[in-house]
Amino acid sequence: MKFNFLTTLFLISILMVSCKPSENKTPSGYTYKVVSKGSGEVAKTNDYVLFTIKITGDDGKVLQEMKEGPQMPVIQIPAEFPKGKEANAIVELLAVSHVGDHFVLNMPIDSIPNAPADVQAMKYIEYEVVVKAIKNEEQYKVYMDEQQAEAQAKIASNMEKVPAIEELVKTTLADYKSGKLETKSTASGLKYYVVTQGEGANAAPGNTVQVQYYGTLMDGTMFDNSFKRGQSFPFSLGAGEVIKGWDEGIALLNKGSKAFLFIPYALAYGEAGQGATIPAKSDLLFYVELEDILGQK
Repeated sequence: MKFNFLTTLFLISILMVSCKPSENKTPSGYTYKVVSKGSGEVAKTNDYVLFTIKITGDDGKVLQEMKEGPQMPVIQIPAEFPKGKEANAIVELLAVSHVGDHFVLNMPIDSIPNAPADVQAMKYIEYEVVVKAIKNEEQYKVYMDEQQAEAQAKIASNMEKVPAIEELVKTTLADYKSGKLETKSTASGLKYYVVTQGEGANAAPGNTVQVQYYGTLMDGTMFDNSFKRGQSFPFSLGAGEVIKGWDEGIALLNKGSKAFLFIPYALAYGEAGQGATIPAKSDLLFYVELEDILGQK
C-alpha cells in the first residue's frame, strides 16, 4: 500500500457511523456516493487497484492530492478484510470497484483517532477517489518495471541539464551582483527574477508543489540541488515544511515557471545557518523550476 503519512493516518482505524437507509454504505458502515460508474471486471483478491485520491476538509481546502504518475497510490486487494476499528472503508470500496469508478466518501473527524491538529476543528474529511486501473500480479509487475524505466530515463534527462544550469546560475549571479539584473522585491526583502513564465494560476497555500532547484551561497558555492538526483522535491506550500523564502517565493510562480529567488538570511536559515554547508547569516540564491501544482482548483 503506497500512502504518505496524512493518507495513512486518515484511512486507518475507521469506526462505525450511522447512515440513512437510502444511502450507500461500506461494509464498515460509512456513507458514500457514486459520482459515476466504470466498466470491465470487478477487482479480485490479490489484484492491484491504482487510483487517484483527493482529500478535502469541510472548508473546501484540499489537504492532499495524489494524481496519476509515479506517486499514484495503489492497493492490493486482501483475501480477508479487517473488522471493527481496523476496518478500512477505502479498501472496501476498491475491492468491488471497476476501472473508471468515481466515488466520494465522507468521514467525521471524531471518528479519526489522533487526527492532526490542523484538522481537528473540522467536522469531516472528504475523500474523492477515481479508479484508474486494475491489474493482476503479472500485469502489475510489468507496470512497475515500466514505471522504473521511465523514472530512470527522467533522472538521466534531469542530470543532463546540470551543466547548463550551472552556467545560468553563474551568469545570473554575476549580473545580480553588478546590478544588471532587474529583480522584483517583496515587503519581506525577498527578491526574485522570472526566467520563464508558466501558465495558469500561481501556487497557493495548501497546494502540494513539485519543484526542481539549484541552491548556492552568494559566492556561487552550490550546497544542494535536485537536478543531480534527477527528481523534483514535493512539499505542501505554506505549511512551514521549507524555509520562509521558499514558502513566499514559490507562491509567486505558476506551473512551468523558471525563476531565481534571492533569499535574505532571515527568510532562510537565520543567524545560525545550517550545518557545515550554510554558514551563519547566509543569504541564499535558488534557481527553481515549478514542475507541478497539485490540489489547484
